[in-house]
Amino acid sequence: MVQISALRCNPQIIQGSALGAARPGFKIERPNIPNQYVQQFSFREVWLKNGSIRLQCVVSGWDSPSSLTPVVYPHIGFGTAEVFIPEMKALSPRRCVACSLRGRGNSDAPEAGYSFEENVSDIDAVVNHLTFDRICVMGFSLGVTYSIAYAAQHPELVSGLVLLDYPARYPKFSAGWAERWSSEPSIKDNPDRMRGMRGLERESTEVLLWDKLDAIESPILLIGGCAEGALLKPEHVEKYRQHCRNLEVAIFPNSGHMVWQPDYDRFISRVNKFLDYIDDQRR
Repeated sequence: MVQISALRCNPQIIQGSALGAARPGFKIERPNIPNQYVQQFSFREVWLKNGSIRLQCVVSGWDSPSSLTPVVYPHIGFGTAEVFIPEMKALSPRRCVACSLRGRGNSDAPEAGYSFEENVSDIDAVVNHLTFDRICVMGFSLGVTYSIAYAAQHPELVSGLVLLDYPARYPKFSAGWAERWSSEPSIKDNPDRMRGMRGLERESTEVLLWDKLDAIESPILLIGGCAEGALLKPEHVEKYRQHCRNLEVAIFPNSGHMVWQPDYDRFISRVNKFLDYIDDQRR
């Protein structure tokens, strides 16, 4: 287990462009999402730097009213920024930001520098660049751990957390973990992405984050499933209850790990209700 400490980052914008979901080569690998959430949708793709690491970000809702709390999305272990686009559309006109962390998506894949803390520093770089005053952080699976760590480091910025089906524990990945994910569309036949996955495996160390929840005063929405494949177990929910000051729990009985399945509208409705509550608290 390692201690969490904030890393200094120096974000620098280096390129930006206006794009749509129909750009050449673009594909959302999200099965069972209603068509209205994966059709043409306007977003911007932006690159910025965390030190020497170039990061790819996707941004939507740039004309959003200031009364709507922006959502920042740290993806899962092998994810990319683009996987959040259905949620960006569903949460429109709210401003949303997703970043491909180092070694994922189109972000740089250095030879080293994949520790838990360094991944969290990528989120810090993105938020610093975009100069938000308050945000909601929404993490799914492994992204839950990045979200908790960031919120604990920056309580002055985080108005709320949405945590999707994962305990407050970053694992030490077993040997061969990276190879097991090598067939994923965002990794397959891409040596840079495989280098990133191998770096995550090699530099991983177990990080327990339960105590970090004690310092988070902002509201937290915890969503899990009861069906086969769910990673949030009843004992994890109990630990969240013990450590969180302001916790809402929603367990979907017919969902597994992918808590937006089989009812995406139910999932989005629950998230929107929580975001509306956060907006009201900020007024």
